[in-house]
Amino acid sequence: MADKKKAKSIDEIVSDYQKFHHKAGKGFKERIKKFEEFNDPENIHAQQFAHHAHYTVFGKPGKEKEYPGAYNEAYKKLDKHLEDDADKLEDEDKLAEILETYTDTFLQKAMGDKYKKTMEHAGKEGKLNKKELRQFKGQLMGMFYKDEKGNPINILDDENLKELKGKKKLDLIEELRDLSEGVKKGYTSFLQQKAMEGLISEDDRLDLAEYITPVFQERGLKHKNLHITRTAQEQALHYQLLLKGANNVLVEKLGYKTLKYEKKEEKKK
Repeated sequence: MADKKKAKSIDEIVSDYQKFHHKAGKGFKERIKKFEEFNDPENIHAQQFAHHAHYTVFGKPGKEKEYPGAYNEAYKKLDKHLEDDADKLEDEDKLAEILETYTDTFLQKAMGDKYKKTMEHAGKEGKLNKKELRQFKGQLMGMFYKDEKGNPINILDDENLKELKGKKKLDLIEELRDLSEGVKKGYTSFLQQKAMEGLISEDDRLDLAEYITPVFQERGLKHKNLHITRTAQEQALHYQLLLKGANNVLVEKLGYKTLKYEKKEEKKK
């Protein structure tokens, strides 16, 4: 009986794509095929990234030790400080403790051993005090949690803690849930970007335009502007949408037109 094939870890999946980074010496044809592979609707890697992010944030049933969940651990800490749903938390240090527990749990999973080494370096070499270390953790968290404009959010800064001060337990639970949904989304995006990074570079602008122009035409879509007029990354985004079957987005938001083909009548002999 054949041995069961071991599933690849998230890091291994990301690494497989990074091997095709343009700086690794791979040609355009190899890299575009890898780009197409990732964006194939049958490819589950994007889904795996999303599920991994969910487990990291909310925990994984049956594997609580491996995936305790940042939300779950922070909730437990909150539960220790407040019993009744209507109780209010006025102590900023306790609020910081809850969010620091959240941050530690998340970053230990998202960054792995690198998180521990990073914090050790910051503590020893940087000689940061407790509050400064807390602020630093919040900065690291900002890689995965951003606002709508893409700016990092430091959940452990004084301003954020003051906004939470005096809120009821139920309100704080909702804050943790909202935070977690944002972090899950941000972490998923981070993993996808990390995998796709370097597959297409600006040097590919012409090659990409020549490659995707007939593909769009075959799929019945055309734009008044040539693909070459867009940056390589813009072209890649449009092609990604096409591969995923998001024609409605291309038409409704990006200005593409659906080509209409008229069947030519055969000439009578």
